[in-house]
Amino acid sequence: MKSKVHTILFLLALCCAPTVSFDVMAQDFLEPSDRFIANDKDGNLRNQYDNEVVKYLFPQEYSIGYFASPSFSGQYGIFLIRDNDGPMLVYNRFKSNYSVSRRGRSKKEENVKVSSDTVRISTEEADRLTAIITDAIDKAVKPNGLGRLVFDGTTYFFMLPDKMAKTCSPEKNTNCYNLVE
Repeated sequence: MKSKVHTILFLLALCCAPTVSFDVMAQDFLEPSDRFIANDKDGNLRNQYDNEVVKYLFPQEYSIGYFASPSFSGQYGIFLIRDNDGPMLVYNRFKSNYSVSRRGRSKKEENVKVSSDTVRISTEEADRLTAIITDAIDKAVKPNGLGRLVFDGTTYFFMLPDKMAKTCSPEKNTNCYNLVE
């Protein structure tokens, strides 16, 4: 009996250790990521799911991007595009959680429902957004050990065309929370 209790306590400690030992200040910095950056010579990503998310939600060209992947609702992205008419924000979103909406259905494209909105912004606003996101990505810090243990929540990706960083369900009153908000 005593050995069973010790085993359970050991497993609990093992599961909680990454959360407890995680540097509290780590949520003041994004974590580097390359999830939505091409991984092979043909411009493909690691897996079909990510390739399809990029296909449906990401514009072909953008200056900066913000992509949110909640566990149980539709994924969405906001992208800054600069064209001849000036800067524009594009908001693309799945009508439902993409991974759930694809389960058990044929792979026909009509099953995928995407909504899009756009708004023009000033060059000054676009430059400010670009500076904020570029600075946050440049200051991204690789976590010590396993990092923060999160089973459910929303992962937020901040992107430049060739570089990105992320945070997962940031806690209030942290820099990552403020950046997401």
